[in-house]
Amino acid sequence: MNRTLIIAEPSEIIRKGLIQIAESLDFFSSVKEVACSSMLHDSIKKHKPQMVLLNPTFVNPDGLLELKEISGNDLLVAGVIYSLYDDEFISMFDEVIMVGDTRQKISKKLGDLLDKTPEKNRKKPPETLSVRELDVLKLLVKGLSNKEISDKLFISTHTVISHRKNITQKLNIKSVAGLTVYAILNELISMEDVQ
Repeated sequence: MNRTLIIAEPSEIIRKGLIQIAESLDFFSSVKEVACSSMLHDSIKKHKPQMVLLNPTFVNPDGLLELKEISGNDLLVAGVIYSLYDDEFISMFDEVIMVGDTRQKISKKLGDLLDKTPEKNRKKPPETLSVRELDVLKLLVKGLSNKEISDKLFISTHTVISHRKNITQKLNIKSVAGLTVYAILNELISMEDVQ
C-alpha cells in the first residue's frame, strides 16, 4: 500500500515527535513534513497525500475546505490540538489528535481514520434523516445558530445539538459547508436560501 502522510506543524518538537510515531506505525510508505503554512498547498499538490496531520493555526475553515478541494476531496485531515479552538472549527476535521494522546491512542485514531476511506463511505447506504432532523438541517444551513433554531422550532438548545450530532453521524458530513452542499444537492433548500 502506497500512502503518504504530511505533518504540517510549526513546532519542531511536536512535528518530529509526530513523524517518529507515524513512521513506527507502518500505515504510511512516506511521511513528509511542512513547517510553515505557506508551503502546505504546494506540498499537498506535489506529494498527493492520503492524510494530513495539521496544526489548526495553518488554516481557517475556508482554508480547510480548500485543502480538501485541491486534493480531490479524498484527503483525510486530522487536527493536532494543543490549545483552545472553536468547537465548530474543530468539528470540520476528520479526526483530532490531542497533544497529550499516547502513541497507542494516536495509532488507533489514525488507523480508524484510514478505515474511513471515501470508497468505503460511498458503499454505505445513507441513513434517512427524521423530519425534525431535516427541519434542523434546513435552518442550520441558512445560517441560524443553535439558539435561533431552538427558538424557531420550540425545542431546547440541547435537543438542537443532539439533532446536529445525529445529522453529522448519519450523513458523515462534519462541516456546515458540507451540510449546505448536501442540502442544495438534495433540493432541501435553494441557493437563494443560503445567500
